[in-house]
Amino acid sequence: MEWFRKLVGQVKGLWGQWKPAQKVILLSIVGVAVIGLIVLIAVSAAPSRVELFGRPITDPEDRDRILRRLDQEGIAYAVTADFRVTMSDDQTARRARSILVRENLVPPSTDPWEIFDIERWTLTDFERNVNLRRAITQQLVLHIEALTDVDRANVTIAFPQDRLFLEEQNPVTASVIITPRPGSDIRENRAKVEGIERLIRYAIEGLAAENITITDPSGVVLNDFANLTAFDRIQQTRLELQLKATEERRIRAEVLEGIAGILTPDRVRIPRLEVEIDMSAQERSTREILPTVIRPNNPLTPFDDSQIELYIPLSVESIEEQFRGTGFNPQGPPGQEGQTPPAYRDLQDQVGGGIVVFVRENNEIYTRETQETRSPQLGRRTIG
Repeated sequence: MEWFRKLVGQVKGLWGQWKPAQKVILLSIVGVAVIGLIVLIAVSAAPSRVELFGRPITDPEDRDRILRRLDQEGIAYAVTADFRVTMSDDQTARRARSILVRENLVPPSTDPWEIFDIERWTLTDFERNVNLRRAITQQLVLHIEALTDVDRANVTIAFPQDRLFLEEQNPVTASVIITPRPGSDIRENRAKVEGIERLIRYAIEGLAAENITITDPSGVVLNDFANLTAFDRIQQTRLELQLKATEERRIRAEVLEGIAGILTPDRVRIPRLEVEIDMSAQERSTREILPTVIRPNNPLTPFDDSQIELYIPLSVESIEEQFRGTGFNPQGPPGQEGQTPPAYRDLQDQVGGGIVVFVRENNEIYTRETQETRSPQLGRRTIG
């Protein structure tokens, strides 16, 4: 401890020899160093945030649509000064990206590689291809499993070898097996299946929709949209029956309320109530040609002084051609007999003429087009 006491004594001796200005400078330097150390520790201890996309969203309309969709899902986010959307962790960011891709809300300028956060290069070509395929597959599994309707996902991607000729090149294919969560309607919901299919196309370059197969653990193909017509019809029928039941409950409540002042509720029974609703979808398109009102009728005059025109002229093109002459017919080289037939030789000295008048007029007519879609209409109501 002797050296420590000597060090303290030297510091005290130097401190006594320094001028007040030097002491103030030393204390300022020590204070700035302490404050900088505290700020560095605070910044290092602060939780790091994950960007939703790898670039700022500068378009106000795209940014507003994305933020409104995140608010509907209850996802916490933050927008930086340079318009970057950040999340608290990777799982939340993956879920948000999956929702935006499913709803087709990804900004048009966004690179698909930024959505999946995959590096494009590595040390060698072989390692690059292997790591690229692993990254695509793993990130795609994480994005699909981030959806609320999917419990587990298994993805297999087939990357064919490059061929010299394009017609010999085999396409990229992908097969996905998803396990729906209990209570999910993803098997019958076409929009959700299309969202997963779009998510897969974003992840794999050159992958076409017809080369994607999405199945459930039982082997039922979910993205076979041509055979989903039966499911759509069942869903439509279910909605129609719900609408009919709602209308019957409303009429039943109105009838019981109307006779409540006459009879007690225990003396009133409605054993049968039938409501007919026309659910047929009808669309009608109408195009009418109407006259143009130049001046409306003045209601203060006893007669109709309105000015109505069937059409309004826009432009007029008039061409008039006049001709008068003999209609000279060459007779060929000098000294040779001409080619005029004998029947027309006697008419060569006669003078003829003609007038051609061409008029083109463009008019504007007033038209009204109407498109109507009829909603379900109530028909006969039977109470027994």
